[in-house]
Amino acid sequence: MGADPIAAAVLHQGAARGLTYDAFVVRKAPKEHGRGKQVEGPDVAGKRVIVLEDTSTTGGSPLTAARALEAAGATVVAVAVVVDRATDARRVIEEAGYEYRAAIGLADLGLA
Repeated sequence: MGADPIAAAVLHQGAARGLTYDAFVVRKAPKEHGRGKQVEGPDVAGKRVIVLEDTSTTGGSPLTAARALEAAGATVVAVAVVVDRATDARRVIEEAGYEYRAAIGLADLGLA
């Protein structure tokens, strides 16, 4: 759930510019109660979406989200992370066929 506040910030910045975006949450697995959905929020079928993460170490979480979104009918156009930790995530995500984007890297934080 680390990306939730980031998605909220994207929504607010879009609204400040007169743009409208949809946001959704992708669970690691479908809920076993309630509506039993893995993708919560507006219907993503037929929409182009970006998987947004705070950071990614292995690339596993965004790939799980991307697969769930595609199963719900979305087209995943990219995986975006705020902090690229210089791990295998970029390679794993790109090898799976997704564009990988990062806002900042370890060097930007003085950690490389």
